[in-house]
Amino acid sequence: MDVDHQQSFRQALGSFATGVTIATTLDDQGNPVGVTASSFNSVSLDPPLVLWSLAKDSNSRAAFADSGHFAVHVLAASQEALSNRFAKTGEDKFGGMDWDRGKLGSPVFAEHAALFECATRHQYDGGDHIIIVGEVVDFEARDEAPLLFHGGRYADHRPRGSAGDADDVNNRTGAQRLALAAATLEQALAASNSPELPADDIDAMRRVIAHLQDSASG
Repeated sequence: MDVDHQQSFRQALGSFATGVTIATTLDDQGNPVGVTASSFNSVSLDPPLVLWSLAKDSNSRAAFADSGHFAVHVLAASQEALSNRFAKTGEDKFGGMDWDRGKLGSPVFAEHAALFECATRHQYDGGDHIIIVGEVVDFEARDEAPLLFHGGRYADHRPRGSAGDADDVNNRTGAQRLALAAATLEQALAASNSPELPADDIDAMRRVIAHLQDSASG
């Protein structure tokens, strides 16, 4: 595949939005090793298997190939700087960082959106990458918005309600929507509770609330 075709292929792949992870393990000297990866994916529920891929020319290849274990940290939206740090090569990525050894020995960070500690089960040739499959021995998930990657750059996370939530909204009557709007404004007015809020603005909000309430009941 020529260079231009490779670039086009990379751009096409970038259309698929992914999460961002950091995979960690230990080298043969017991030193921590870690890389940023967006290739993480689930494989199986029974047994619990996940996979990710690593470039064959990566400095970390030997460590991940030989250690027999790894941990995958799904990064939270607030961890963009950590992602950038572990995406670089030739630096002491763990310098000044706090980390613990996980159940199998892999370095584990305290902060993450989710964590999967894995025993390496399979390694497959994947062109210019190796595909690493691990069996999950422990995991943790937190209520954190994930860091996303799309089109070669980080992307914003926009949570949506469930399909049921959307149906509930669509099925509301006009009166119910007006009542909800009035209640929302009332909550906003109560929450502001600021002496700096001009009296004219407060009166205007109260008139709007009263109008919405009258319209909802009428």
